[in-house]
Amino acid sequence: MKILAISNLYPPDFVGGYELGCAHVVDALIGRGHDVRVLTAAPRLPVESPPHVLRRFKLTDEWNPNGMSKHPLGYRLDEAESRLVNAYNIHALTTVLDEFQPDAVFVCAVTGLGGFGLMACLQFLDVPWVWQLGDCIPRILCSTERRTFPMLAEEFTRRIRGTYIVVSDRVRQETEECGLTLGDRVETIPYWITGPKEAERVDFYRGGHLRIMAAGQVAQFKGSDILIEAAARLRDAGHHDFSVHMYGNLYDQWLLELIRRLDLSDHVILKGVLPQKLLLETYKDYDLFAFPTLEREPFGLVPLEAVARGCVPIISRQCGIAEWLVHGLHCLKADRTPEAFARAFADVIEQRIDPEPIARRGAAAAWRDFHIDAIIPRIEQLLVDAAGREKGIAGSSHDAYRLARMAEQLTASLLQEALTS
Repeated sequence: MKILAISNLYPPDFVGGYELGCAHVVDALIGRGHDVRVLTAAPRLPVESPPHVLRRFKLTDEWNPNGMSKHPLGYRLDEAESRLVNAYNIHALTTVLDEFQPDAVFVCAVTGLGGFGLMACLQFLDVPWVWQLGDCIPRILCSTERRTFPMLAEEFTRRIRGTYIVVSDRVRQETEECGLTLGDRVETIPYWITGPKEAERVDFYRGGHLRIMAAGQVAQFKGSDILIEAAARLRDAGHHDFSVHMYGNLYDQWLLELIRRLDLSDHVILKGVLPQKLLLETYKDYDLFAFPTLEREPFGLVPLEAVARGCVPIISRQCGIAEWLVHGLHCLKADRTPEAFARAFADVIEQRIDPEPIARRGAAAAWRDFHIDAIIPRIEQLLVDAAGREKGIAGSSHDAYRLARMAEQLTASLLQEALTS
């Protein structure tokens, strides 16, 4: 098959797991003999790109504090270009579609590209697609930072119809809470781990110093404050032989002051950012992986990476990955509070919970059920099914671009009128 993958960013230029996941799928599909091209944005810094990666989109970097205009009207125009329509990107898409003639399109993150317009363009041209939702992207495309627009959600439901992959039921629920409905076909498929299976871990916690780690952005929205306060409660309960090492970029500087105020400098250490390869090796040096993330976390890949290497994850009870792992069998689950996480740590220290059998079962499940080799046949079949569907009436690339230009100009005019009236 000829498959075109679409993503706002693509490694080595990426923000997180969504873009890495796209690259994993692309590599796996190429490995299975498919002819794959990637259409993505120009990189934010110079990077090397193989011939199959086409960096032709223009990105509106709304995740960067300096990526959007500070002026109220300019900000709204940037937001519309990021989420609703970017005619330049429609032209880039139609050009690649005409040149490559794919059998199906694999869509990933399209925020920052005028994603609503890109999906409408695929519909207009009757190009079959499979859209992997690692977050509630359709809802974001129908919204500003202030609110969701019901009429946009209604039009999305009516017009953007194809095959969706959601990485958790939570993603689908949050997406559809705004009033839109995903159709025609929705499949729930988890994220995955990659690489060769590693040797089974043999050293497990048997008392003494408990080694706890966390990885990801060191930020309140990731629950870093909960983990710090849990460490304080654990110490105040009389446990001193433990450490909490937090890997990742420090997003909230005030967390340093929280560590100092609670006098935890001997227990909680910020270790900075590690390259992915080194991080994977580091899991083996710890007993527990703490993941007190937001309940709206769409999935959460790092606990899966940790348990695959014998490091038992303690995860928020309601987050996306919690749908896939069983408490006491593959992981430990806790309410998203300092008290609950401190209690879980104490249960291990006081040997009410033995992490070894959990680690062994979790690792076996991760390599068996969550490896890309187990997942990719399902994604591949969805692409085959999409490509084989009955064709409808297709519009032309020229008309798609004209409509995009019209929509872009009309959106700008309406925003200017709304903000100047």
